[in-house]
Amino acid sequence: MANAETNALVGLKKLLPKELFYNTDMDMLGAECEEIRIRAGRNVRFVLRGGEIAGSAVATPKLCRDVLEGLSEHSAPAIENELKEGFFTARGGCRVGVCGQMYTKNGLCERLWQISGFNIRIARQIKGCADKIIREVYSCGNAGGLLVLSIPGTGKTTLLRDAVRQLSDGGMSAAVADERGEIAACYMGAPTLDVGERTDVMDMCPKAEGIRKLVRSMSPRLIVTDEIGTKEEADALLDAKNCGTVAIASAHATSVEDALRREHIRALIEGGCFTHAAIITRLADGARDIAIEKLAL
Repeated sequence: MANAETNALVGLKKLLPKELFYNTDMDMLGAECEEIRIRAGRNVRFVLRGGEIAGSAVATPKLCRDVLEGLSEHSAPAIENELKEGFFTARGGCRVGVCGQMYTKNGLCERLWQISGFNIRIARQIKGCADKIIREVYSCGNAGGLLVLSIPGTGKTTLLRDAVRQLSDGGMSAAVADERGEIAACYMGAPTLDVGERTDVMDMCPKAEGIRKLVRSMSPRLIVTDEIGTKEEADALLDAKNCGTVAIASAHATSVEDALRREHIRALIEGGCFTHAAIITRLADGARDIAIEKLAL
């Protein structure tokens, strides 16, 4: 597991200014770092599984500009739409949250400029992290859907990635609707993270449209997507279910009861799209616990 995580950080380091990592133990970061936090005028901070450490670099305006240039691969104007949404995805599937001064017009966000904060979440290929899901939900021939729940930054995407990899390699035809490019981390259209031998990926396409295109064109037995957040996306998953496709998807919630308060998630559960839920919690030492619940339909 450490090798995969180290490689993820090595790839990210190539895109970032060297001074960001001055006087920092890269071997330790490779095994433990989950996020890099950059805030204008303050020291860079590396968030680890069980805490955080402060780097020696201070986020000057120039450093912030260089971070954006590096992560966008000198194509910041090409990601303006993503920036105004508050995040973009860098090569390798690392999700980068951004904040700063927003230019608005008629109450709508037009452009984010003077970026003063970055939250770089390191994408991880942790093979085996979905073993409990495969063992308890799918090993007995269950063909139902799975809803993965947790607060942000707890590992939903990593879990989805390993679940689709295992089911795909186990013989199931699968498809990933990867709107933000975080699950498969495609580069030039091809996955750079392992999502399975029998998996097709629709990359950077709006989620609802991507789900419908994949079901119509690729005929998957399983469809996987991250962070269902709108009625349109939920409707696309229900349409997929009615076509005989099983779904594994995630949403922000701390429990099934919490998720049911959101109308579109309630519709998915009541519509039979999911037979089980997996709730991820972060333990005090930074490890994750996964609780499996069977959903009452």
